[in-house]
Amino acid sequence: MKFYIETFGCTSNFGNSQEAARALQEMGHVPASLEEAEAVIVNTCAVTEKTERKILHRLRLLQGDRLVVAGCLSAALPGSIGEISYRGMVGPLNRDAAAKIAGLFPFSESGGTGNDANKSISQKSANSPDDNDAEKDAGKDTGVVTGEDIGKDPGEDTGKHPRNDLCGIINIAEGCNGGCSYCIVRRARGRLKSKSLQCIIDEARTLLDSGAKEIQLAAQDTASYGNDCELSLPALVRELCALPGDFMLRLGMMNPDTLQPVLAETIEAMHSPKVYRFLHIPLQSGSNKILKSMGRRYSAQDFAEIAGELRSALPDISLNTDAIVGFPGEEDADFLQTMDLVRQVQPDKVNITKFSSRPGTPAARLYDMPDRIKKDRSRVLTRLWLQIAAKNNECMVGRTLRALVVECGRSGTMKARSESYLGIVVHGNPALGSVIRVRIAASNPYYLTGWADHL
Repeated sequence: MKFYIETFGCTSNFGNSQEAARALQEMGHVPASLEEAEAVIVNTCAVTEKTERKILHRLRLLQGDRLVVAGCLSAALPGSIGEISYRGMVGPLNRDAAAKIAGLFPFSESGGTGNDANKSISQKSANSPDDNDAEKDAGKDTGVVTGEDIGKDPGEDTGKHPRNDLCGIINIAEGCNGGCSYCIVRRARGRLKSKSLQCIIDEARTLLDSGAKEIQLAAQDTASYGNDCELSLPALVRELCALPGDFMLRLGMMNPDTLQPVLAETIEAMHSPKVYRFLHIPLQSGSNKILKSMGRRYSAQDFAEIAGELRSALPDISLNTDAIVGFPGEEDADFLQTMDLVRQVQPDKVNITKFSSRPGTPAARLYDMPDRIKKDRSRVLTRLWLQIAAKNNECMVGRTLRALVVECGRSGTMKARSESYLGIVVHGNPALGSVIRVRIAASNPYYLTGWADHL
């Protein structure tokens, strides 16, 4: 069977797609372009109504006997897909879901028993590496494309070819024990289920053996890893850092209330040279009144204290956060508190979402304010974080940073990540996967630009 996977949503969703793609390949199935695929798998997201509309539009374009709908939308809101013609529907993608999908296409033209695929994989592994093997073997020849790539320029990568990067994703847990009043994801993914330590280590070894240079640890809340068993995120990070090889770990999104109990250990683990000094910690609101209504289990003061401890222990840490504007009951004073806290913490990026009512959630029963107010607040907060990001990045101009080259860019450039996970567009043709020193020549709010000095 020739398959193609299209992914919308978060890093966890992309990790699910990679896992399913690897499982399908192990069964003997082959990644292909959208045009050639016999199975078209769309890994959906249900986080906002806008995202849902975008995905449903895409599903209508792809509907037919090749289409398999997977992910959070099919799990949480299957009724929304009722009028679309498809071959099958599964929940979040994983190895079990991959087996179900394979069962939907028992008589595909390309066949595939698994034996031939294993032979092919072993032959590739035995070959002497060439200049392209690092890209080809890093687990990226999977037919996976992000939903954001749809509609790109024909000259850009739209999933018809392997992605030119060396990043692998490991979902260390599924589900969440939180109780956010606005969130529909828990309905799709359930309560927290942490993967075993050995399973994660084995996945990391597989990625590293195949050439990955960056491993992203993903979950709905990475700091909660192990809360359902006798494990913890810092212990996991220490075990992964002990693996041989030159690679970097990126810790995924984590909530303040689950990070707080393991903050000191997490900071200690982040002193490893194999861990990016980067964290993504959602704020959502600077108003304690709104945080309580959201079902968030921390205060604005807790968030500020966590950020302060991180910056004190790791002065060059890069902090990203999230904010929801226009949540029901958010008054001007509440929004101004969010603005004040963002000014105080000075995050490098703020992902802003206008509140979107999701069916069946407690927040859906609350009064939803006019969209124009949400848009106004989104514009104001966007202007603020862009000013902060521009100032932060401008401070890097003239400096020389150590960075890992992780992806091919446009027009002959490469994309690299500094030790603080700052994005850098690099001139000078450094090799993919190499560690370089970059002289930063320019900046904007979104990324740095520089020239490579090879180590």
